[in-house]
Amino acid sequence: MPVVAGVTGAFRLLHPRLVSVIAGEGYRRPTLVQEKSIPVILRGTDTLVVAPTGSGKTEAALFPIFSKLLEERGPGGGLWAVYVTPLRSLNRDIFDRMAELAARIGIDLRVRHGDSTESDKRQFLRSPPDIMVTTPESLYFLLSVKKFRLMLRGLRFVVVDELHEMVESKRGAELAVALERVEGYAGRRVQRIGLSATISRPLLAARVLASSRPVEVVDLSYLSKSMSVTVTSPEPSREDEELAEKIDTSPATMARLREIARLVEEARGGVIVFTNTRDTSEVLGALLRKVLGEDRVLVHHGSLSREERLRAEKLFKSGEVKVIVATSSLELGIDIGHAELVVQYMSPRQALRLVQRVGRSGHRVGAVSRGVVVATDNFFDVLESAVIAARAMRGDLEPLEPYDKPYDALAHQLAGMVLEKTRVGVEDAYWVFRRAYHYRDLGMDEFQAVVGYMDYARIIRLRGGELARGRRIYSYYYSTTMIPDTKQYPVYDTVTGARIGVLDEEFAATLEDGDIFVLGGRVWEVVTVEDDAVRVRPAESTELLPPAWEGDLIPVDWRVAREAGSILRRIADGGRDVLKGYPLDENARRLLLRVLEAHTEKGLPVPSDRRVVVEASGRIAVIFAFLGTKGGKALELALSWLAKSVYGYTPRSSSTPYAVVLEYPRPVSHSEVLGLLEKLAGLDKTVVEEMVVEALKRTRLYEWKLLHVARRMGAVEKGAKPDKRLLRNLVETVVGEEALRETLHDKIDFHALHWLLEGVREGRIEVVGYTVREPSPLAEQVLKETRTGERVSVDALPPSLLARVVKKRLESKRVRLVCLHCGYTWEARIGELPERIRCPECGAGFVAPTRLDASAARSLVLKVRRREKLGRDERRVWNELRDAGSLVLEYGRRAVEALAAHGVGPSTARRVLSRLAVSGEDAFYYAIVEAEQQYLRTRRYWKNV
Repeated sequence: MPVVAGVTGAFRLLHPRLVSVIAGEGYRRPTLVQEKSIPVILRGTDTLVVAPTGSGKTEAALFPIFSKLLEERGPGGGLWAVYVTPLRSLNRDIFDRMAELAARIGIDLRVRHGDSTESDKRQFLRSPPDIMVTTPESLYFLLSVKKFRLMLRGLRFVVVDELHEMVESKRGAELAVALERVEGYAGRRVQRIGLSATISRPLLAARVLASSRPVEVVDLSYLSKSMSVTVTSPEPSREDEELAEKIDTSPATMARLREIARLVEEARGGVIVFTNTRDTSEVLGALLRKVLGEDRVLVHHGSLSREERLRAEKLFKSGEVKVIVATSSLELGIDIGHAELVVQYMSPRQALRLVQRVGRSGHRVGAVSRGVVVATDNFFDVLESAVIAARAMRGDLEPLEPYDKPYDALAHQLAGMVLEKTRVGVEDAYWVFRRAYHYRDLGMDEFQAVVGYMDYARIIRLRGGELARGRRIYSYYYSTTMIPDTKQYPVYDTVTGARIGVLDEEFAATLEDGDIFVLGGRVWEVVTVEDDAVRVRPAESTELLPPAWEGDLIPVDWRVAREAGSILRRIADGGRDVLKGYPLDENARRLLLRVLEAHTEKGLPVPSDRRVVVEASGRIAVIFAFLGTKGGKALELALSWLAKSVYGYTPRSSSTPYAVVLEYPRPVSHSEVLGLLEKLAGLDKTVVEEMVVEALKRTRLYEWKLLHVARRMGAVEKGAKPDKRLLRNLVETVVGEEALRETLHDKIDFHALHWLLEGVREGRIEVVGYTVREPSPLAEQVLKETRTGERVSVDALPPSLLARVVKKRLESKRVRLVCLHCGYTWEARIGELPERIRCPECGAGFVAPTRLDASAARSLVLKVRRREKLGRDERRVWNELRDAGSLVLEYGRRAVEALAAHGVGPSTARRVLSRLAVSGEDAFYYAIVEAEQQYLRTRRYWKNV
């Protein structure tokens, strides 16, 4: 084989034609990952490649595939390889980087996914490419096309990029089954190659990739240890206070913006600022534009249009924009060029996530990845950030946790298998699933339970030992994926009627009427959660329970929480030097010590990994237990369920990775809560787990999960409004079982809970308690952990201010009035009406606001004057108009204000108006707010009345 001059190492093993082309592109010396991987792949071994972003994994996989194609078959002979990535943007990125190079050696590489045009799809089936780049979902749907299945007869390779993204998701479970089906159509063993930048359990990932087959792991993850991360929490200065007023934000936020701006100005190259949520990205992007300049900052997240994301990627890569604010949308290997620095806004909540994000900087082989975590001024956000940064630099990452036998992914793949053939044997289908890693322990009884459900749901038909197509199979299969829906709920203030922001669906699912949460820097109380919106009012409570803010959707691992607790223990024992082992700057270190000193100066014990502290203050009890997000939720539910059996009611509750908060309807002492905890520790493991499960099944979160699993299993049509009666009937089916298993997987850590309870029972973990009048400094940090991480005022709106807000809203509203004497109608803003209202046409005072159009209102009045017979609906409308007119005669413009309120009719308006004479104007407007909120809470029950 001739050798191209200057080409070294593993590249010399490749086909000469390929070597000649890649040498011209500058590929002369392979990177370490290419040097190690190419020989393994060329030998035909299933391979998992783990190496940092920017190390050349894509080329390491594709170059030997190109080489084998040139050597063994030649271009144009049909589908040779399938390259699967989890995102369409990654499909596009791979294509942009490799298609031209492939074309120069005569290889046809094409993208085929949901965004492909109809003509592209037809061309694909008429003339298949040599290599297809696609998403898992497009691959599943293509399997139902006979022409595509015939293409697979020559398939030799499947590459799964960003494998870590697939290991822990139901998409990954479905892909694992689909790969077994693909191999069945290929009629031969198809070589599998997995690529991942960051993965904590490579051997597990290898099993997910190829199940029981031998896999060679090329693990170069140690290269990613060249990482430098610092945690800061800037203190507001006088300058920040002045600037904050100018851009309408808080001094604490302004201090963080100033710190980010400083980092941007000092960086020579581009800077990526990562946030945990989409709305935080939008808000932070808008604020940074005010600080850095409109043309220097762009935002990138999954809710933006494809065109907007492409624009942001292009401008950042070209250097025209220096800062891009992003969510996880840029964690994966999309090529956006060189970023010199990564800024993480607030705790990343996972070391794995921080490694992926910081790895986007220094995007060259051998370069150091630099990151800065800009934490809030919350004690636990700073402490958590410090632990996660240290663990990321140590390479101590969270373990992968695949779903076990997910029934919804099974149902969807089974429907796909039945679609492809006239008949499928139950036994044959069962063993296809058993070959996939996620279903290695699937019992035949479990499989038959899913089959029985699908038969009942008319998705498939079970006839003897065979499966056939059901009436709903097409609509179900082609409308369903395992990609989580990311619906957002608008939030409306019932006082002003204004839209104040949005909540992610999972957060909205946890809310109940009366719950407190923070949005837009204000504290709100939930009036009602509807199918398409959340209605709130300014909070009247002076106590705030921390909600499950959106950041909590990224769970903090139990090991992170325990390490945080160990830091507090060592500091409390006099070892302040422990903080030197964590990458904190002076501001962040000072904040931690200041809060701890304020706590200990009050003579209060410090909680830790070996000490549970129970603090009672008024109606609030805080149980400090360092269990992580899932362990904290498990303890919260267990205590809530136990409290119900003891007291007969369930305290309101919430949890963080470091504490559980219970709110009682009365003052509570620490001894009461200690008694609950000790009683819980004395129960058998299985009893505790049953309590958690029963409590979990009564949450809105489980109801939300049940709805989504029902959609993924075809029990609820996609887009249909949930029927609560139907959902309740599904609880005891395989649908309800899968929803429970998914909720437990995502939200509960029984291991952490049992570790705590066993430690308490055996005396390894100390339990202490105290009662105080005001929350301690540490409890205050827990209670002020909000959805945005900001410290906020929780004072209620003063009645006088509430009255002004409601009055302004009602006075700006336009109404149509009808004279009940002559039928004349006119429109006006309520604020423009006189105190005593009279008809402009005849001067009568018997007028009423109406929602009828002008002609219908006039027609009804004239019909009454002529004493014509009214229909039932007409009689009801006239009676309402007459009652409203009587109120206007008696109370004037105020009656119109009351009747214009949302959901307020004449009888409610009379009750509201009576407040005027008894309690004054403020009470009148407050009564309007109460009436509107009562209507919002109960209107679902009046739909058919």
